[in-house]
Amino acid sequence: MLKRPNILLITCHDLGKHLGCYGIPNLNTPALDNLAEKGLLFRNSFATSPGCSPSRAAISTGKYPHNTGVLGLSHAHFGWDLNKNETHISKYFSDNGYLTVLFGLQHITYEDNSLGFNKIFPERSADDVVNNIKIYLSQQKYTHPLFLEINFFEPHRPFDFGGVISDKSKGVFIPYFIPENSESKNEFANFQGAIQKVDNSISAIITVLKDSGLYDDTVILFTTDHGIPFPKAKGTLYDPGIETCLIINYPKIEYKKNIFNELISNIDILPTLLEFAKIEIPKIIQGKSFFQLINNGKYFENEEIYAEKNYHESYDPIRSIRNKNYKLIVNFDADRSIHIPSDVMRGETYKTMINDLINCRKRFELFDLDLDYHEKNNLENNEKYSEIKRDLLKKLHEWMISTEDPLYFGQIQSPHYLKTINILKNV
Repeated sequence: MLKRPNILLITCHDLGKHLGCYGIPNLNTPALDNLAEKGLLFRNSFATSPGCSPSRAAISTGKYPHNTGVLGLSHAHFGWDLNKNETHISKYFSDNGYLTVLFGLQHITYEDNSLGFNKIFPERSADDVVNNIKIYLSQQKYTHPLFLEINFFEPHRPFDFGGVISDKSKGVFIPYFIPENSESKNEFANFQGAIQKVDNSISAIITVLKDSGLYDDTVILFTTDHGIPFPKAKGTLYDPGIETCLIINYPKIEYKKNIFNELISNIDILPTLLEFAKIEIPKIIQGKSFFQLINNGKYFENEEIYAEKNYHESYDPIRSIRNKNYKLIVNFDADRSIHIPSDVMRGETYKTMINDLINCRKRFELFDLDLDYHEKNNLENNEKYSEIKRDLLKKLHEWMISTEDPLYFGQIQSPHYLKTINILKNV
């Protein structure tokens, strides 16, 4: 038996907390619901960014996006990439005796081989990912503990990626911030089908682990990059944009409780997995391990968590600070419309919500989460909350300075802009 556990870090796109175990009644997600029931469920887990690449960079480095070099999308012409001297999670594990393998997408660099994996299977569809895992694990002799990063493209739009079909066998659930109409019902049925595909894949992976004799010695951590791919969610710092599922399962440990309400940031994931593997946590990591929380040790909860947006397709500088009672969002640009990712804009739901997305943002957005969990009533000018606003602004200011946030020192220039300027200079 291996002295250190295998580690499976499993992510998918755009899931938020849209699962049965988080109270969504119309989903067919038995595998993930069972994983949460037998393992650990975190109710207040949040991303550091509502965009794919920046959030994934935070998970992979334990640092805020603006400290990783990935302040926007890492594909096509957008140009964002990990800093050259950045250490990816796979490198921490491979340097400490783990065999490290990537299955599926990676979305934080243009150079897969720079991340430090011993082996990469880049095929993206869920069926291909599961098939590659089956083949790989069947060929291993398990002389080293495994670190497997498994990234599903699903349930990213288009929801029929890989031949996925819609699912409304239990009806269709529409979140509170989305109008209920034929367009949204159709899109959410398609979304539910893609989520079911992920769940089926998780079930298949667990079966493979059990057949290979690895299940009992394996820590499974399942999460997503950010909120669901609909207006007022993905691409925003409202809770539906940054809330994330977080489930951990490790059969070797019996926990005194399995549901946690503490505030968790996705920069906390890497140090937690390192502690599971008995690997020293480098001081450069900004996240805080919650290993002691789940093992009933000495743990000091995050008093607040921070999130940021810099670029998705376009420049949209926003910062937020959130504790259990209040949320402050600061919009640094004068545009009062909510920026919507282009993949969401192509959907039918977006077209029914356009009037709700324009001329609605202010410089500051302050919410009392105890009274207004849905973030509908902006209290920025309410005198009763002036001290709370001032305190949150002060903490946000201190965080931007302490983390050397480039937005504090001026507008952030994108790689696309810098390359274009360079072309002009060299004509």
